[in-house]
Amino acid sequence: MRQLLTSVFHFLLRHALQFVLFIVILLAGRYLLAEWRAFQATSASVSILREAASSGEQHGDTLAQAATKRVANLQNASLSAVDTRLASIQAELGQLRAERSPSLFTLPLPDANVLAAHAQQEATRRIEIEVLSQEARYLAALQAALRGDDARQALVRLHQEHVRVYTALQVNLAQQRQLLLVHPLAAHVPGNAAQGQLTALEQQEQILRTANLQAYQQYLLQRARTGDARRPAPFAIDKAAMAATLAPLQHTIAASQAQLARNWIARWRAPVFEVIPIAALLVLSAILTPLAIKAFFYFVLAPLASRFKPLAIAQELHLNGRPTSISLPQQSRISGVSQSLQLEQGDTMLIHPAYLQSSPATTRKRTQWLLDWTYPFTSLAAGMVALTSITSAQTASITLSASDDPLMEVAVLTLPEGAALVFQPRGLVGLIVHGQQKPSISSHWRLASLHAWLTLQLRFIVFRGPVTLIVRGTRGVRMEPAGQGRSISQAATLGFSTGVLYSTTRSETFIPYLRGQQALLNDRFDGDGILLYEETPRHGKQPGKVGSWFEGLTDAVLKVFGI
Repeated sequence: MRQLLTSVFHFLLRHALQFVLFIVILLAGRYLLAEWRAFQATSASVSILREAASSGEQHGDTLAQAATKRVANLQNASLSAVDTRLASIQAELGQLRAERSPSLFTLPLPDANVLAAHAQQEATRRIEIEVLSQEARYLAALQAALRGDDARQALVRLHQEHVRVYTALQVNLAQQRQLLLVHPLAAHVPGNAAQGQLTALEQQEQILRTANLQAYQQYLLQRARTGDARRPAPFAIDKAAMAATLAPLQHTIAASQAQLARNWIARWRAPVFEVIPIAALLVLSAILTPLAIKAFFYFVLAPLASRFKPLAIAQELHLNGRPTSISLPQQSRISGVSQSLQLEQGDTMLIHPAYLQSSPATTRKRTQWLLDWTYPFTSLAAGMVALTSITSAQTASITLSASDDPLMEVAVLTLPEGAALVFQPRGLVGLIVHGQQKPSISSHWRLASLHAWLTLQLRFIVFRGPVTLIVRGTRGVRMEPAGQGRSISQAATLGFSTGVLYSTTRSETFIPYLRGQQALLNDRFDGDGILLYEETPRHGKQPGKVGSWFEGLTDAVLKVFGI
């Protein structure tokens, strides 16, 4: 019952946490989507408004040049020509001021192109009105000078015009207030008749305000000219007034930019795009640099190493005389899941406790802490510590097997008197020495060999007979003659007799080496002798893909010391 409740509780808790996680993900996604849409909309709006402002300024410069040229042509023209042009300007102004902007409340909603066209059209209309208004004011002054009108009469007439327009403006404002009072809600609902009336009144208000301002400005100009009926100064466009015409558009751009600055996507967008090239370059270098290094090792260093003469271990390690050959078995596979040995009277077996399966009760056992006290580091690094030393007063049958690894097999290799074997202690689990002899082990450094440096095996450990080595190997150990040349993976090599010629050869194919499926170099053995290797090596199984940098460093150090 307790197990059932625990399972139900875990089930409910797991799915409750999933439910909460889904809620968080959906809320975060909705927030990010809203921020992104706001960023896109604001960015598009700023771009559209900037384009409209730029287009309006360019169009205003063009209109200003044309107006200046027209007015210059009218400086010496007749009064009728000035009257005709002034009437034409006033007609154009009336049409421009009467134009109604197209409604943006349409279905479907207008896209960016429609909004851009609308903003550009509105900016152009305002610029045209301002240029024509300045031209009309100048022509009015020129007309007054040409007609020789009494300045005071003109001043009275302009004052009356100002009063008339101002009165119409006040009537318009009163009508708007009355409409809002009668229809406070309907006046703001798009498509309603009251809203249409309010929109029309608001547009008429803008027209009246502009007309009122112009009437007042004309009145001021005429008042300044009162008593002076001379021709006005040459015509020049008021740049400040034209810039003021686009001021609402510039204010809208500034407000949109401020809103855009508050968006976190906009804040991070520029720094991210700024470092993207550097990040891409770093990623590209991280991809190409290992490829370049591997290509250099494969196509330059490895062929260079193959040209050097092989390393003759018996000669280079100064072993006197021709070493005794090690007898070859009928089958190359010399290992098994278990091995049964006969320990002769007076012999001593040093064995790793994990590989001792059974032994007679009459045998004497004690602990030997190191395989060889003259090589403490090698013994420790190879795991040959806390060994079981077995001796017997009579012949004893001992069974050996790997108890901690079902894939590990055990092989027994006997080195006769005078035989020598270069062996890596990592594959050793025990040995048998005869009588009171001690294991004959020697180490030799080869710092002048390029083969040794490329493989990082600078030290060779040699076992000399008579001795019996107990060797382990994953899924089996094989012993084969070197003959006319034998190439095997470095990770699989356990040892070879000193009579063979040792060298390195480049991996046959580049792509497996590039992908880390093969090592750069393989061991090559030639001549008279044998080589010993395990079938499925675990050590260095995936070159270049160690579990961690520390493990890779440890493997490299142990390889340098021949372990």
